[in-house]
Amino acid sequence: MIDAHIHLDDKRFDKDRATLIKNAEKKGINKFITAAVSVSGFSKLKDISEKYPSIIPSYGLHPYYINQHKKDDLKYLNLWLSSNNSCALGECGLDFFLKDLDKDRQQFFFEAQVELAKTHNLPLILHARGAVAAVFQGLKNARYYNAMIHSYNGSIEQTKQLLDKGIKFSFGGAMCNLNAHKLHKLVKYCPIDSIMFETDAPDQNLFPNNKIRNIPANLQKIIAYYAELTNQNINLVESNSDKVTTKFFKLNNL
Repeated sequence: MIDAHIHLDDKRFDKDRATLIKNAEKKGINKFITAAVSVSGFSKLKDISEKYPSIIPSYGLHPYYINQHKKDDLKYLNLWLSSNNSCALGECGLDFFLKDLDKDRQQFFFEAQVELAKTHNLPLILHARGAVAAVFQGLKNARYYNAMIHSYNGSIEQTKQLLDKGIKFSFGGAMCNLNAHKLHKLVKYCPIDSIMFETDAPDQNLFPNNKIRNIPANLQKIIAYYAELTNQNINLVESNSDKVTTKFFKLNNL
């Protein structure tokens, strides 16, 4: 199994990172797509990925930290991607759910990172909280659709348009809420060849443990829940997800 979106570089894992990775690997989770969120964390993620081969790094500028990002960070990101291995560009995107994040500033950094992804021929790991339409418009403006939206929760109509462009989706712990009926309908609608699975750990723990630190091993529970929800064989689900994730991030080429 491959965790398509996690933050194993987060400081909340500093004390027991090795143990958590080992426990997850015992459950068959052997790769972790780990996304940096600001230039201040790039070196730490690189060091961790060199220490733990199962950690596959990606680098980007997350909209949560839009007030910290500087325009020079885009130049730094460009240089970093030119001289370091990265399976994607991200996590980047837009967040219109949190009202104190400047939309115009977010838009500037998002559009610039889409262009950098084009330049480096890298897939995008996208954050689109309350902003699926705006994120899609940004991709359309750039005519670049090599992207995965993590923790996806768009409408069926939006999903149709995104699927038409080959965009992928990743689902995590939010799906495991028995009352998430809209999300369950969405998950069932998405073709299996468009789906990846994630923990987004240490955030987005499975319901009802939302406020407790999420851990890498929970990916197994998320995939099992999806298999039961969609009445599919769990082994086939794991196999299909691995194929989609491996192809999208070109893991066989790393």
